[in-house]
Amino acid sequence: MGKRILVVEPSPTLRGILEMELQRQQHQVVLFENYAAAVQAFPRFQTEPPDVALVALDSESAESVQVVMRLRAMFAQTLLIMMTIQEEGQQLIVQRIRGTIQAILLIKPFSIKDVLRLVAGSVPSEQ
Repeated sequence: MGKRILVVEPSPTLRGILEMELQRQQHQVVLFENYAAAVQAFPRFQTEPPDVALVALDSESAESVQVVMRLRAMFAQTLLIMMTIQEEGQQLIVQRIRGTIQAILLIKPFSIKDVLRLVAGSVPSEQ
């Protein structure tokens, strides 16, 4: 089987697309529709950490920042991909987080091919 991937994305449409495409590539996908549920579930991944975590980063949600920080603290080897929109208010938070932790940034809208390349271990085309 492929990689173990966590997806924390409030949008049911994007969550569904990510799930379908990642499963098509034989990855095990665990979905969370909200940040609180994701944080509560992290301890169950202690014995089998995720290989990749895709997290929607929202500057208006302190919980989204908490998820990213907690993920990095608990799972140092996990490839962390932050998905965000390009908005002036987002830039300060994104810059601060990227200065603190190692993470890849994907700007929405992005190509699903870029996500699949990142998961496979190569670089995205235009990010």
